[in-house]
Amino acid sequence: MVEGEITPAKPENIGRAKRIEDGRGRYQEFVKTSFPNGLRLDGLKVVIDCANGAAYKAAPEVLWELGAEVIPVGVAPNGTNINDRCGSTHTDTAAAAVVTHGAHVGISLDGDADRVMILDEAGRLADGDQIMALLAARWAEEGRLSGGALVATVMSNLGLERFLNARGLGLVRTAVGDRYVVERMREGASTWGANSPATS
Repeated sequence: MVEGEITPAKPENIGRAKRIEDGRGRYQEFVKTSFPNGLRLDGLKVVIDCANGAAYKAAPEVLWELGAEVIPVGVAPNGTNINDRCGSTHTDTAAAAVVTHGAHVGISLDGDADRVMILDEAGRLADGDQIMALLAARWAEEGRLSGGALVATVMSNLGLERFLNARGLGLVRTAVGDRYVVERMREGASTWGANSPATS
């Protein structure tokens, strides 16, 4: 129960909503700028499972614009089927599509497209720690890994830490959550971090 008088906000203080008609196109162009210059996906067959979620249009279009042959899955949202037997929480759907279409790789996103699971050409899940290790080692070789470390969560296994240590790199652990990883990265711990292993 609210006690006392309520003073309505003045109309000029309420704000206005405005649709950005080319918002998806702007986003897709930004995403493509994160891809290495000159690198293309020509000749690759890619299954992309968008979990009937936020990236159901953008993700397949970006992959296609980069040259991949795209097999889209989970791209028919109806308001209730987000993450329903598809996407990163149910990778069997993408795995079956990879095998059926003879794809080189499968990518499964979750509904809001902030989580990814990678599948190989046989539809098997790639281990998240192995992916992080591979990328950290590559970035270190290219001189792109500031701080000489990878920022990851307490969910990452000891094998990742040993792999990095053997290459003179470190592992900075945080609590589970994007915000904790980003905080440590912003503090200068590294230019590369991940919330948790993609297989967790």
